[in-house]
Amino acid sequence: MAVITISRELGSEGDKIADLLCREMGYCRVDSAMLAQIAEEAGVNVEAVLEKERAVTRRPKLVSSDMTSLYRKDPSAFGKQDAIDDQTYARVVRETMEQYAREGNAVIIGRGGQMILQDWPTALHVHLYADLEVRVRRLVGRMNISEVDAKRRIERSDEQKLQYIRHVRQNASWKNLKYYHLAIDTGRISPEAAAQMIISAARDVDEAQARAQG
Repeated sequence: MAVITISRELGSEGDKIADLLCREMGYCRVDSAMLAQIAEEAGVNVEAVLEKERAVTRRPKLVSSDMTSLYRKDPSAFGKQDAIDDQTYARVVRETMEQYAREGNAVIIGRGGQMILQDWPTALHVHLYADLEVRVRRLVGRMNISEVDAKRRIERSDEQKLQYIRHVRQNASWKNLKYYHLAIDTGRISPEAAAQMIISAARDVDEAQARAQG
């Protein structure tokens, strides 16, 4: 079965669409769970992975505070090593994503899935975006913050994703459409309609793979 990777701008309804996909397709959602697996396979404390991702983006907030607190609850579960080098991080991220891709039935959110699984035959890569004004309005309504603060958060998030993807694939742009099979403007397309578009495309990927195998 297909594996779906989602790259999403902050304020583009990416989480809602991912949840719709998982509910309607019976897929598992892979985001914070991947962080734990990365740490376990690297033999490091989850905090070491968090620190590596902060260093990659040169910003402090690639990983949300909620995710950070979640995995700090039992850091000893993943061994005693308190640092992870670039090569180990890149290897275990790739191997973890490939494991999910082999198993299928997964929605992988972020962490450069569209790059790492670029040539994976059963992968469907999706980019979700919207106009800045739409994204600002959504954050203002959802988080009860000012427009200035919403815009600042969006700019910071975009910069973090830019730096992370450049780290995953040197000089690559996370908004370059050549890395995606679908790009959906969620300022014009509702989350429900976007989910149906992705589901249809994923089924098409499955059918094409079945034909190729025989």
